[in-house]
Amino acid sequence: MPIDIDGAVRRITEDGYAVVPDFLDDQTVERLRRGLAPVFDAIGSRMTDDHGQQTIHTHNLLAKTRAVDEVLVDEGLLALIEAVLGPDFQLSGVAAMRPAPGDRRQRMHQDDGHYPIPRPHPPLIVNTLIALDPFTAENGATEVVPGSHRRVDRVDPDMPTVSVEMPLGALLLWEGALWHRGGGNSTANEYRRSINLNFNLAWLKQRENQFIGVPWDVVVEMPAKLQALIGYKLTNFGLGTVDYRNPIETVKRRLVEASEVS
Repeated sequence: MPIDIDGAVRRITEDGYAVVPDFLDDQTVERLRRGLAPVFDAIGSRMTDDHGQQTIHTHNLLAKTRAVDEVLVDEGLLALIEAVLGPDFQLSGVAAMRPAPGDRRQRMHQDDGHYPIPRPHPPLIVNTLIALDPFTAENGATEVVPGSHRRVDRVDPDMPTVSVEMPLGALLLWEGALWHRGGGNSTANEYRRSINLNFNLAWLKQRENQFIGVPWDVVVEMPAKLQALIGYKLTNFGLGTVDYRNPIETVKRRLVEASEVS
């Protein structure tokens, strides 16, 4: 079924978030679960004085697995991101999340808080979660404050939230200014697996440094579309060049030079 891009953008504009309930079919979800099994199996929890038991997120997935590549270049997903941010965007980070039984909820936050730009401002970030398990209020579904992306002040951390419950294979998107938090997992034996894909405008610094985090020998084997998505492209009239050229050319040349020396 085609994605209702206009409807999703309308929800993001009005409420700050939207859900595409049937983004991935069951076969794709199962393929992602199998491919990411080693990553999810390694995710644990940690104790902190301030927040108690909380999930450890696994970041920089593109350096660890090829299992998520097909989702990253999905035309429907990229069309949704473009509809909010415009055509000049990039991947800011990729993470795996698996809140375990007993994990506490996150603190309330905004994802675009890294950027010291006065509010209100146009969208800088679209963040996403892809559900590889159903999201329920009990197992830690993301909690949002609808409409809070339009606020210029901080929200009360005890303000009522909405738990974004959604089925297996669903996609949650939210604007970077939306106040939200990961929910706590109050179940006895239920984990909530998801993939977190974070996108930002291409002229902003990425949350994760893709140029250092993803090894060059991995990058050169990626399709050109994915290389561009993680930042190997020219943007906004030439930002990001090396000698006025796409930096991927420098990477390829240096890898050849290194192989000739060895």
